[in-house]
Amino acid sequence: MFVRMDVDLHHPDTQEDWYPTYQYLRDHEPVHRVPGTNDYVISRYDDIMHVLRHQRTFPTGASKRRSLAAQEVYERGGWERMTPLGTNPPVHRHYRDLVDGFFMGEGLERWRPFILESIDGLFRTFEHDGHVEWISQFSSRLPAQIITYALGLPSTDLEQLRAWSAAWVLPFIRPLAPDEDVWIAEQVVEFYGYLKGAIDDKRANPGDDIITSLAQARFAGERPLTDQEIITIVDHLFIGGNETTTFAMASGLWILLREPGLYERVAADRALIPDLVEEVLRIESPTQGLWRAVAEDTEIAGVTIPAGSTVHLRYASANRDERVFACPAEVDLDRPNKGRHMAFTLGEHHCPGAGLSRLEQVLTFEAILDRLPNPRLAAQNDFTHVPMFTMRSLRELHVDFDPRTGPTP
Repeated sequence: MFVRMDVDLHHPDTQEDWYPTYQYLRDHEPVHRVPGTNDYVISRYDDIMHVLRHQRTFPTGASKRRSLAAQEVYERGGWERMTPLGTNPPVHRHYRDLVDGFFMGEGLERWRPFILESIDGLFRTFEHDGHVEWISQFSSRLPAQIITYALGLPSTDLEQLRAWSAAWVLPFIRPLAPDEDVWIAEQVVEFYGYLKGAIDDKRANPGDDIITSLAQARFAGERPLTDQEIITIVDHLFIGGNETTTFAMASGLWILLREPGLYERVAADRALIPDLVEEVLRIESPTQGLWRAVAEDTEIAGVTIPAGSTVHLRYASANRDERVFACPAEVDLDRPNKGRHMAFTLGEHHCPGAGLSRLEQVLTFEAILDRLPNPRLAAQNDFTHVPMFTMRSLRELHVDFDPRTGPTP
């Protein structure tokens, strides 16, 4: 018998375990209007694909609203919160052409030696201890180190960069009080000022890095990029190359150790590691969903959505849609369509750093197999998550293992 659920997507209990709510929405309200708003939550895979394929009707640009006081902070600083990598076609392609080469093929492989060096350095700090709190000691550190290096920013600034990153994502975690909105704007303006200095330095002292390339690039082959464009591209890459990979690495180790027989199977056949990465991204998507605007009156699944509304595409729900993925809650390394997940979205606005994130995750799993003998989930874990609307992350993940007794080679 059908029983209507009181859907509250901002309740901590919902955010701790999204999946019953997603199941209800897919089955009974695939287009759910949030009460008292013009926001619509889309939960089925095919409906989300419809939105992604119709960018004229559903353009990018919808995002968290900020207060007038916060907007004034940006204006006083002389900055806009533009998102070049989130623009709509055909402009979007010109911006993506400036960065995609760093994250695929030979451009991606150039980062492999530094990723391996960074993994080694972090493992050396705990592999003799027999215990690690994985998020604080590894997964929150590695992605930030890698993207900082790739951008060409000094490693000595890493902790400050992580602090700015944490402030940037706070609006995606929970509703903000007005004073918090202003504080975040102040942090972002400070971050932008720092990046302006980095750009000026790269123009005077070019390096082999992304910021140098952007400082020398020409939009559509015609004009130099403005400082504002470069700063907001770098902003996008730093946050995207940091937070989501951190969350995925935490979920990945949790899944590897919690599922009976999974560790043993992957240890026996390391060719399965990329398949494991895809299943982790599908089952525990680090980005639960993102917004799109509605430019004209339209209809999805029989529900009329008026122009001026906002749709929130719940990628994590689509990734567990049984209409697309058989037994979606299960880890299936042999799943024929595992690559169809939406953890990095799909289409024109597919995450530019997806390849880098995957490479970091694959190399990390290899290091776990090589350097953490007999790993197991520690008894002190409660496996609770940080309450967040847009993202998903464990609070902490404690892992015991047999400590390395000899020197690290």
